[in-house]
Amino acid sequence: MNNLPDPKVQKKIYDLIVKNPGLYLSKIAELLDMKISLVEYYLLLMEKDKILTVVKETDFERYYVEQKKVGIQDTRVADIREKIYDIISKNPGLHLSKIAEMLNMRTSLAEYHLNHLEKNNRIIAVKEGGYYKRYYTEESEVIDKEKKIIALLRQEIPLKIVLFLLKNPNAKYKEIQEHLDMSAPRLSYHLNKLVKNGMINVPTIDVKGYSLKNKKEIVKFLKKYKLYTVTENFKDMWTQLDYYDRDGSFSKKPPSMFFGELKPS
Repeated sequence: MNNLPDPKVQKKIYDLIVKNPGLYLSKIAELLDMKISLVEYYLLLMEKDKILTVVKETDFERYYVEQKKVGIQDTRVADIREKIYDIISKNPGLHLSKIAEMLNMRTSLAEYHLNHLEKNNRIIAVKEGGYYKRYYTEESEVIDKEKKIIALLRQEIPLKIVLFLLKNPNAKYKEIQEHLDMSAPRLSYHLNKLVKNGMINVPTIDVKGYSLKNKKEIVKFLKKYKLYTVTENFKDMWTQLDYYDRDGSFSKKPPSMFFGELKPS
């Protein structure tokens, strides 16, 4: 029996990874209709010969072809990484899928470049809820407290609540629910997150509705980090922030269409 590796089989695996960087063992075996043990054998050979780069994750490993083997120039790779770095610098707190979407790039490829940037201490990855990471540049002035707020306001529902309360202080629960058109349990969940992070005041005996805890700081925060630049549903709304002074009050008469008229997607 011939135990030497078959070049044709190795080329099949190689070509598949070139076209789909970031594949893992079982997926490669599935796509090529090959036994996992056989695919693993060839992957180990190519890794040993430095044909492949392996990125280890919690439960499995992802495979990439060495850049020099696929003819990608170093300058091209550097350009991609600078674009990723620039996006994170301008939009701190983005997560993987959003970065990939903004660059029109496969998630696995974006993850590969993000891992490189993180490994070389150019960006910082902060795990959120154990599910995914949010990215910040090493040079970012974002402090830990602000990172929590950024992570919260990059979520659509909390952001909509904050915008609604910005225009409608002391809004009652029912008013917020009608505006967002969602179930009571879901709304309560998001309101509790905002309360826990010190962003809104809950109703009291004297004040019957919800309100922003510090309107001035929130307006300043929204302007500073421009969270809207990656939130398509709010694209036409954000110029309205310019109608607020630093103290959170209106500096001039706002247009007729304002935050209160924003409908959820």
